Amino acid sequence: MTTKERLHRLVDELADEQADRALVLLESVANLPPAVSRRRVIPRSLGIGRSGRSDVSTRVDEVLAEGFGR
Repeated sequence: MTTKERLHRLVDELADEQADRALVLLESVANLPPAVSRRRVIPRSLGIGRSGRSDVSTRVDEVLAEGFGR
C-alpha cells in the first residue's frame, strides 16, 4: 500500500469533526517551505576532521603506530 493510499484510507475513516481538524493541519503543513537538510555541525574547538590529510582511513595502522596524535 502506498503512502497516498494509506492517507486516503485514514481520511475515509475520519469522523466529520476530525476531518475539519485534519484539513486545517494538512493545509498548514502544505504551506511549509521544503525541508532543509540538516548537516551535523561539529564545534571548531574539537578540530575533528581537519587534519589536512585525506588518506587517514587508509593509513590507520601508520597513524596508530605514530602514537595517534601525541
